[in-house]
Amino acid sequence: MSNLLKLYEALEEKLGKETAKVVVEAIEDLTKEKKSELKLEVKEELIKELATKYDIKELERKMEETKAEILKWFIGLFVSLIIFLMGWSWTLLKLLKAN
Repeated sequence: MSNLLKLYEALEEKLGKETAKVVVEAIEDLTKEKKSELKLEVKEELIKELATKYDIKELERKMEETKAEILKWFIGLFVSLIIFLMGWSWTLLKLLKAN
C-alpha cells in the first residue's frame, strides 16, 4: 500500500473524504513539483561538470601550443649540445696534437 493511500485513509477518518482528498492531492502535487525542481537542479549541476565541445577544442589547442613549445626547447637544447660537443671535440683534438 502506498504512503499516500495510507495518509488518505488516516485523514479520511479524522477529516472526511473531501478534505482528506484535497490534502493528499496537495501533498502529491507538492511532491511532484519538488521532484521536478530537484531534477532540474541535478541536471544543471551535471551540465556544469561536463566538458563541452568548446572545452575539448580549447584543451586540444593548449596541448598543441605546449607541444610546439616543448619541441622548440628540445631543438634549442639539441643544437646547443651539438655546439658544445663540437667545441669539446675541437679542444680535445688540439690538446692531442700539442702532445
